[in-house]
Amino acid sequence: MADVHYHIERPGPRSRYVLKHLLGTMPGWEAVEIPDLNQFRSVEGPKLLYGKGPVAGAFQIVPQGLLERADTDPVEPPMAGVDSVPVLFPAAKGDLSFDPMAGAFFLLARYEEYGPVPRDLHGRPVTASLHGARHNYLHRPVVDEWLYLLAGAWRNKDLRLPAMRRRFSQVATLDADNGAMYLGRPLWRSVGGAVRDLLRGHVQRVVDRAAVLRGARPDPYAVHQAFLSLVQQNGASAIVNFLVAPHGRHDHAINLGTAEMRKVLALVAAKAGVGLHPGYASVDRPGQAKAEKQRLEAALGRPVVQSRQHFLRMRLPETYRQLAALGIREEHSMGLHDRAGFRAGTCTPFPFFDLGPGEHATFMVHPFAVMDSALCYKLRLSPLEAVAEACKMVDAVREVQGRFISVWHERFLSGYGDERGWEVVAPSVLEHARP
Repeated sequence: MADVHYHIERPGPRSRYVLKHLLGTMPGWEAVEIPDLNQFRSVEGPKLLYGKGPVAGAFQIVPQGLLERADTDPVEPPMAGVDSVPVLFPAAKGDLSFDPMAGAFFLLARYEEYGPVPRDLHGRPVTASLHGARHNYLHRPVVDEWLYLLAGAWRNKDLRLPAMRRRFSQVATLDADNGAMYLGRPLWRSVGGAVRDLLRGHVQRVVDRAAVLRGARPDPYAVHQAFLSLVQQNGASAIVNFLVAPHGRHDHAINLGTAEMRKVLALVAAKAGVGLHPGYASVDRPGQAKAEKQRLEAALGRPVVQSRQHFLRMRLPETYRQLAALGIREEHSMGLHDRAGFRAGTCTPFPFFDLGPGEHATFMVHPFAVMDSALCYKLRLSPLEAVAEACKMVDAVREVQGRFISVWHERFLSGYGDERGWEVVAPSVLEHARP
């Protein structure tokens, strides 16, 4: 039996997508659309109308126009505030003073990223230009907050509305950009690296490299077992994404065929999810991600269905279309490269909606809230400041019983070299995020 029923006055792909997610997936309700208005009028139990003509006994949200459109022309959503929560598309009529469906669609579909948004040298949207940054709500999972406002107002009108079935959880992800720092490199790269360190005055690194290569000490980036143990101790799930692209300016991982990388892959495969980390150039070279995925699957011995773009480089909708065609079912690139926060305004996984044909695929986007490199390199925080900033995101996610997803890298977990001191950050954040 359905928990709630809903009717869309002017149904279309956009409205059907977002109502199914906002009334079904997010709260954990069994939500059923009733297309026939007369049948909807006679339905018993909690029901919601997305339309302008009120229906007796139904909670009404008045559409503000975005979901009835079929174009991708730039939109600047109007803003308001409800109970100290920033909202998009305020409404003068209905049982809620804003249209959460339109606002959620604008953010989840990444509507603004289809337009002429400024981009950095890696092709990523300039964060400061995003609507959430310009209106100071990027640090809040506002779509999840809107769900709570909607449920509260609806329950005030109909006490039969069931409680939401949401539960806080955390997922810690690691991008294996290297696999090892010194091991697994061809001789010429080891010699070249040592010469470079000498020229830069990093004598200790030359000593460390020699010690690692002769087996006198572990590789500084041999952090994978410790990471998996840390994740398990703190009640989280783990995903490790492997970079298997050929060596290049931005792709530095050791070869997947080396003994060292095979060892890491086997360790991870036994205890965590294994994802693909498509190389830097995969966005510009159709077919490269396919070859990399096949290489990883051959080494792993099973299909790979999780992925995150290297440098978070992607083009919407093309990159998502390509990944979906490759059989990727969980995509983890939806986050910010230069600060903590919620690029899509949510901490709940959501299905990808392709604004091109106006349809959604069986392809879930898993948004992350915190990445170590952003806290260090972009925000220039100290390790203790980074912990405090990340914990704010944890608290924001916990407040709405969402999923806290964090992104880590071997260099920061190692606390080696330039990242000395950062080894305390992940343990502190994951412990704070323990369910």
